[in-house]
Amino acid sequence: METRQVDKIKFRDDLYPRFKHDPALVQKYAQDLELLPPIEINQHDELIDGFHRWTAYKTNEVQDIPVIITQTVSEVELLRLAIQANSKHGWQLNEKDKKSAAVRLYASATGLTKDEIAVDLSVSARTVRGYLSDIDKQVRQQQKQQVFDLYISCHTQQEISDILNIPQKTISRMIESFSQNGSVADLAKSLAFDKDQDFTPPLYNIWNFSKLSNNVQHFGNSEQRIIDNLLYLYTNPLDIVVDPFAGGGSTIDVCLKRLRRYYVSDRKPIPARADQIRRLDAVESLPDLGNRWNDVSLTYLDPPYWRQAFNKYSQDAEDLANMSLEDFTDNLVKVVEGIGQKQSKGAIALLIQPTMYAGVDNKPTADHVIDLCCAVNLDLKARISCPYSTEQYNGTQAEWAKENKKLLGLTRELIIWSCT
Repeated sequence: METRQVDKIKFRDDLYPRFKHDPALVQKYAQDLELLPPIEINQHDELIDGFHRWTAYKTNEVQDIPVIITQTVSEVELLRLAIQANSKHGWQLNEKDKKSAAVRLYASATGLTKDEIAVDLSVSARTVRGYLSDIDKQVRQQQKQQVFDLYISCHTQQEISDILNIPQKTISRMIESFSQNGSVADLAKSLAFDKDQDFTPPLYNIWNFSKLSNNVQHFGNSEQRIIDNLLYLYTNPLDIVVDPFAGGGSTIDVCLKRLRRYYVSDRKPIPARADQIRRLDAVESLPDLGNRWNDVSLTYLDPPYWRQAFNKYSQDAEDLANMSLEDFTDNLVKVVEGIGQKQSKGAIALLIQPTMYAGVDNKPTADHVIDLCCAVNLDLKARISCPYSTEQYNGTQAEWAKENKKLLGLTRELIIWSCT
């Protein structure tokens, strides 16, 4: 079996048939790498099939991956092979993906018949004829959808123009059409709060959730319903939500569900979401949103909880979790106040818990909530308790608490500052 270095594999987003990837599937694969079949690449190390398997290897930081090499003579052949593979096994293309692939193949002057496209997609010729019933309209709709997806993920008009090779004036007109007569264009499935039977509006300053509902698990995950509540309280459709400590990307999932634009970043994005999470260290520099800061109505901060996360994200001295307590507090204050100077409406919400030195003599609790409330020079709007759904301490720490008559913390707090 041949292998390739993981970082040498080339992913051609323009030649891959899938609209969206599944970070949860990547995590599942990452737990059983030895059971995964090899990925398929061409002679130029370009990926034909196996994006989620490849990303699982990157997640586990494994250097070499088994490969099958298939010779290709053109980009169209690479696309066809990718479509065929993703239509027959593994996580198969959904209906939207197949429709898009049919349009791409037919509109790109490949010379393929509708019957041949049907074979590639593992669907009937009748289905393909339905896909292509109005090819020009389909091409325009796909283009508009691509613009919309990039707009929702907070790309600038110039960035969208460069990515899609469409004039910026055309991009501008499309974006203007996304919101007409006060309503949002029907380009994405969204769930309004008043139509969501599973959503209960928050009324009190304790938000208690029985279990973690996030699809993607990541060290330090915060319950995504915390973000959902914040969107309900402080945002409207198409407002921008900023999250500079994106972690597993829960903010992305909730914003897509509620049709909010999102700018998410992290100093070390997880491989499964590297195409969605920008690489940025908020301690060094804040998101460069320019005049789009006027559209930001919520910044959500879920930073490392200092010593609880020591060396968990990285061993870098610049990592918040690895700093001294004084530097940790000073840098978080700088981040919050820096955002407060840019954001002109809505709220900044920061989730954190005290650091308790359970079992360590003569070590006082570091109450980050009090430290930040006292140090940040912004109007404090609210404090909300967010208890954990599971125990956070081991048996030794629990015994120490009993012997020393100490209380162990099982809750985090949201500190919310006003930006108006």
